[in-house]
Amino acid sequence: MIMNKQVYNFIVKNNLFSIKSDKIILAISAGADSVCLFHIFRSLNVNMELAHCNFKLRNKDSDEDEYFIKQLSEKYKVKIHIKSFETDSYSKENKVSIQVAARELRYNWFKSLLINRNANYIATAHHKDDSIETFFINLVRGSGIRGLVGIKQTQKVIRPLLNIDKTQILKFLHKNKFKYREDISNSSLNYLRNKIRIKLIPLLLELNPLIKENIFNEMKILEHTNIVFSDYINKIREKIVVQKSDAFYINIPSLSKLSPLSIYLFELISPFGFVKIKDIMNSLDGQSGKMFFSRTHKLIIDRQNIIISNNQDAISKQYIFDENENFKNKNLSIKFSTSKKINFSLDRDIAELDYSKINFPLKLRKWQWGDSFIPLGMKNHKKISDFFIDEKFSLFQKEKQWLLCDKKNIIWIVGFRIDDRYKVTSKTKKLYIAEVLYEN
Repeated sequence: MIMNKQVYNFIVKNNLFSIKSDKIILAISAGADSVCLFHIFRSLNVNMELAHCNFKLRNKDSDEDEYFIKQLSEKYKVKIHIKSFETDSYSKENKVSIQVAARELRYNWFKSLLINRNANYIATAHHKDDSIETFFINLVRGSGIRGLVGIKQTQKVIRPLLNIDKTQILKFLHKNKFKYREDISNSSLNYLRNKIRIKLIPLLLELNPLIKENIFNEMKILEHTNIVFSDYINKIREKIVVQKSDAFYINIPSLSKLSPLSIYLFELISPFGFVKIKDIMNSLDGQSGKMFFSRTHKLIIDRQNIIISNNQDAISKQYIFDENENFKNKNLSIKFSTSKKINFSLDRDIAELDYSKINFPLKLRKWQWGDSFIPLGMKNHKKISDFFIDEKFSLFQKEKQWLLCDKKNIIWIVGFRIDDRYKVTSKTKKLYIAEVLYEN
């Protein structure tokens, strides 16, 4: 068959994998694209196993897709792996879109399958039209030159259909009478990709019937251009970006000498998830302390440097535990105990609190703008941010600082000051003691 040969030649030409020796995990949905790739792999005698994700987003349709794939695997005696995900819950918990949630869930699972099944590659059925749609998505959202190269092969994820368009796929399936299932969500205009496919592409085809082929060719040129451009940016990065511990420092005076500044700034910070740079660029000459957040990182304008650090311990990160639990993570360890013996320790790493005044459970979290407490020895509230200024905290110290809270208030700025309302007095009958054992 022409289609089989075309895909075979693409695999060989691009050295995607060895048909004779490599084991492939084929991501299969029940839709036309992945079913097409499945049958082509069969004809080429590819050593494959199937991986199907049930995202539980389309109720009965999701279950019927799963059943279809099970039947397909049984008919052709191909081993299948099926995984169900609580995609909606994951989306809400991680504050990401459904599309991003589904992507993260499936690729994390795919990675584990590669290891557990001793496979060489994951194969997906992304095709030429998908790549062109991705081009427009990134163009709309803003991505720089990297996003305009479409969908690419990666080290462990291969896409053997990238040289095939949707029309060819459908013709192949219909000609061979291969069944597949339609995903009704593909017709919904609630998704940007669908809007591009249903509205924009047909309009462009009216203007130029060869537009898809032209765009695809331009993406290849952009891909090669990006290689050259990236090499140059990497040389700049080596000169003005310094990694210290778990943070990256970009020297602002050195950055400001580069022109056009917007291009260099975008290329240096976009890998950390910062793609809307206008406000960041306007803040370079402004007040020190301005902060910006991406999903994965935080960026701080700090005098001579842009400081970028991992956002795993962002302000949303918190730990809740009861009075009998100790706390320990890679950066902090706190031992909790009670005592009827009244002491007045001067050690800042020990907080002695009146047990009767604490409303359990306890919460350990990072500081947030607007936080306040009543510092020991004072009568009025003080903003945590003002306390940091008084203590001459650096911006990084502020970001790393832990607060111990009960249900109502901040009890202790860990390692520094307790709240006056929780102090030990002559009326205290029982102590609650928090002791920092180590802190990095």
